[in-house]
Amino acid sequence: PNRMVIMSGDIDSRVSDVMDFTSDSPGANDNASGVAGVIEAARVLSKHKFNGSVVYAALSGEEQGLFGGKILTAYAQKHDWQVHAVLNNDMIGNITGVNGVTDNTTARIFSEGTRVIETKEQARTRRFTGGEVDSASRNLARYIDTIADRYIANLNTMLVYRLDRFGRGGHHRPFNDAGFAAVRIMETNEHYDRQHQDLRIENGIEYGDTIKGVDFDYAAKLTALNAVSLASMAWAPAPPKDVKIAGAVTANTRLSWQASKDNNITGYRIYWRYTSEPQWQFSKTVGKVTQATLNNVVIDNYYFGVAAINKEGIESPVVFPGDVGSFDHNIKIVK
Repeated sequence: PNRMVIMSGDIDSRVSDVMDFTSDSPGANDNASGVAGVIEAARVLSKHKFNGSVVYAALSGEEQGLFGGKILTAYAQKHDWQVHAVLNNDMIGNITGVNGVTDNTTARIFSEGTRVIETKEQARTRRFTGGEVDSASRNLARYIDTIADRYIANLNTMLVYRLDRFGRGGHHRPFNDAGFAAVRIMETNEHYDRQHQDLRIENGIEYGDTIKGVDFDYAAKLTALNAVSLASMAWAPAPPKDVKIAGAVTANTRLSWQASKDNNITGYRIYWRYTSEPQWQFSKTVGKVTQATLNNVVIDNYYFGVAAINKEGIESPVVFPGDVGSFDHNIKIVK
C-alpha cells in the first residue's frame, strides 16, 4: 500500500574542495558505509513481505547541495507517498573520534523538533498545548531507540534533539523541509581528519577517508538497527491519524483518533510521560476503539500519545496529539 519507510545513504566521496572531482577520494566512511548499509538492509529485508513498503535510496550530491534528497522528496510528493519514516545513514562505520575516544557501543539519532513548515496558527496552538519535543521526527527517534534496546545487543542510542550536528546538515533535511518524519543515524565519535580531506600526511598525521578507518562490526551493528527498525515499522500498522486530546480542568484525560480501515489492527496503546522525560514511561492498552479515557490522570502533568497494534503485537510509532505530532505531512490547519 501507499505508505513508505525509507532508508537512505548518500553517495558521498569528496576531498577538501567540495567541487574537486578528479583527486583520489575514497569516501570509505563518509559515506560508503551508509550506502553499504542500505544495500545490505535491502539484501536481508527483500526476503520478507511487509504490510507497508520499504524504499532503499542511495542519494547523490549531498555535499554540493543535498540534491539527491531534494529529488527523492519531490518524487515522493509528486506521487503522494505517505512517508512515515526516513532513516538517513551518514557515517556509520567509525568508532574512534578526533577526541581520542574509541567506542563501538553507542550511536546518535538526530531529530528536529517542531516542523519547519509549521504555520502561525499551529505554533499558537502548540504554545498552549506543548509538543516542542514531540514532532513525528522525535517520536520516530524514540521508536528507533526502543528498537535498539529490544533487539540490538551492546548498543545504546543517544537521542540528540537537533536537526543535525551543530550548524551542519544531511540528506534527511529535505524530507524534514517537506514535513516528513526523518532522522539521521550515525556514529557517536567523528574523526574530522578522515572527513573531507585531501589524502596526505602532515606532521605525522594521516588525513583522508580510507577504508582502514572503518570498523565493519560496528557498521554491521548500525545496519542491523536500521533493518529491524524498518521491518518493525513496515510490519506495524500505520501511525494513528487525527489524534486529539481533551481534559482541561478535569481529573481525566481523553484521547481520540480516526478509525482505521486496517483489519490487521487489534487495538491501540495509550502512552504518557512526565514532560521532562525523554522516553515514554507509562502505557495502557485499549481495544480496537477510537477513543479512550485515562481516569485520574491529569492532562496538565504529562505528555500523551497513541500507537496502533497489530495481530502480531507489533506497534506503530507513538503519535502526539494535534498537528505537531502527526505523521501525515499534509496536515490540515484547524482554526
